[in-house]
Amino acid sequence: MISFIGVVEPAIMAAVTAVAFAVLFSVPSRTLHVIAGLGALGIAQRLFFFEWGLSTIEGTFVSAAIIGIISIWLSWKYHAAAIVFSIPAVIPMVPGVYAYRTMMGLLAFTHDGGLNQEVLLDIISNGLLTAFLFLCLAFGVSIPNLLLRGRSIRDIAKPMDMEGTEEIVYEKMKKAG
Repeated sequence: MISFIGVVEPAIMAAVTAVAFAVLFSVPSRTLHVIAGLGALGIAQRLFFFEWGLSTIEGTFVSAAIIGIISIWLSWKYHAAAIVFSIPAVIPMVPGVYAYRTMMGLLAFTHDGGLNQEVLLDIISNGLLTAFLFLCLAFGVSIPNLLLRGRSIRDIAKPMDMEGTEEIVYEKMKKAG
């Protein structure tokens, strides 16, 4: 079972990282608090997905997809592009440790000069995991945007009881004018 501190500390660090990258990308300052929350949410939900038995790749993909969906709604609410929210929020999920291990393995492999199968397997394993995690982040953020392209968030999040109101408003405007 994951502890409260085991989630809060990474979430706070992710929030700081997301805001730092948002500032680096010059996003509107009115969105910084939301980006901090999204960064913290992304890491926290990824940790919970790991706890629930999802693999690193699956947890990262689902977390990035949820961030992508929430970013679409926030883009409507804050009148900014969805990418303003999604990219800085997923930056803390970038697999830096695996990329570092891949590079260090490559350096060790080239330095030794001989064929060490254990080092080679570590390089391949960490390199593939890094690549798949980057793909999960990219696809997770992109797929909601691609699936909902051209649709208004008002159309997507419209309450069920509001069905048909466009036709009523159109008919009233047609009669009035």
